[in-house]
Amino acid sequence: MNSSIFNSKWVKLFGGLLLLCVFVLLFDRILYYSIASFEMQFYSKDWYETRLEKFLEKKHFSTLILGTSRTYEGIHPFYFRQKLYQEAFKEASQGKGPKYNYYFYQLYKKYAGTPKVVVYGVDYFIYSIKSDQRWMSRFNIDESQTTAAIFSSPLLLLKYKKLIDNFQNNIILRMQEEKKEINTQEMFKDFIETQDYKGADLPASAKKLIIEEPLDYLHQDMPPPPGEEGEYFWKLLSEWSKDNVRVILVALPDFYGSFRTNVQMRDFINQLKTLRKFNKNLVVINYNRPDSFPMDIPDNFMDGGWGMTNSHLSRTGAKLLNEKLMKDIKRFYE
Repeated sequence: MNSSIFNSKWVKLFGGLLLLCVFVLLFDRILYYSIASFEMQFYSKDWYETRLEKFLEKKHFSTLILGTSRTYEGIHPFYFRQKLYQEAFKEASQGKGPKYNYYFYQLYKKYAGTPKVVVYGVDYFIYSIKSDQRWMSRFNIDESQTTAAIFSSPLLLLKYKKLIDNFQNNIILRMQEEKKEINTQEMFKDFIETQDYKGADLPASAKKLIIEEPLDYLHQDMPPPPGEEGEYFWKLLSEWSKDNVRVILVALPDFYGSFRTNVQMRDFINQLKTLRKFNKNLVVINYNRPDSFPMDIPDNFMDGGWGMTNSHLSRTGAKLLNEKLMKDIKRFYE
């Protein structure tokens, strides 16, 4: 009798736990796919093209600058105006990979015409970049970064937490953009700030540099092409060849520890040089080497170091890089 009651309690407990698990899994799927559905609708509506068209109207840019956050911090239109008397339009930020740049160029060419020169800041990790959905939404491409197979993980909300958090941040950013659209004086603020930016001037205490070489640290191989979006990179190069655009691939300098962390940097530069098969007007300028840039001076960088694969120039470092770059590319404008 007691044994029967005991077994009955365990059956009820097990049944209750099973029911709870089913409820949690069901709730997880319903909420996840509701968020994913809303995300697709959210990203399908954008007014970026209208603002870009109005900003480019009656302007002439001889140069287009593309890249990720390393290019945003490292290459600046100010120096093109100051040193070369050329107007450059910069479109660079974290999460803007080759796929984004491919679709952006279609819009840019539509309203600004074909540039004479494209300066593309290339990163060691270019073949592992996946363009952020927030930026891709500008082109009304119907895709979502948080779609997933229903049984790919016990809890989809947990597995894709980072992407969902990113989407929530994007909602806030979009609301801020909407406010800019209402205020016409603010309509072009993001474009203007990017073109006028000359780099971050951080105090030493705010910099994230690993200066001392540890006994053991990460050795990062080069992500092999085509990777995530390499095919779009090659399509861009081919299109620029058809448009007779001079393409300058710039390998921006890393802090010395990052340079040593990325152990196949020489292979990466050699691989970039093979891309001339897509565009014979392509040149590669490599500043990511000790004999080309003072990579061991902390003042020139904001972050990076031993075991860190990513490094960004400070305002001081960007000034030095741009002075070198302007001298090296001057011949392409003559």
